[in-house]
Amino acid sequence: MTIDTRTNARNANTRANSVSKKRTFEEPNWLDIPATVKERFNNEGMALRWIRVSLKNQDDYQNVGKRQAEGWEFVDQSEVPEMLASSTVREEGRYSGAVCRGDLALAKMPSDLAESRQEFYENRSRDMLDAVNSQLMRENVPGMPVSNASRTQVSRGKSPKFQD
Repeated sequence: MTIDTRTNARNANTRANSVSKKRTFEEPNWLDIPATVKERFNNEGMALRWIRVSLKNQDDYQNVGKRQAEGWEFVDQSEVPEMLASSTVREEGRYSGAVCRGDLALAKMPSDLAESRQEFYENRSRDMLDAVNSQLMRENVPGMPVSNASRTQVSRGKSPKFQD
């Protein structure tokens, strides 16, 4: 009895292909804004962001006040009808009509102002880091030299992944 090696090789190939095409489950991010909504607001010159409106079941007036002072405005339910199925709308209170998910509400701001705000806070953060590093190096003495080998790396937009 002879074994046909071509058949075995073909079966192994088929199994390998079926395993490599296996789909994996990824938990949906409930803060994702649909691409159509983002694109529409970008075309209008607006940036979108989620803002915390409540903390421990209490309205977070301080955070909302800061964000509104920066120029953020709440997005009305009529502006994003495609998000109403996956979001709630505040019916009463200070934030009535705002599109919410959990304790966050969707807000908009002109893109140029949002970019300027982002640049301001990045510069402020860099200046603070430079001040700490210069103070550290000022304390350097020949008997006990100080070296700064730290590196800063910023990543955004990726959700954590855990092993099962």
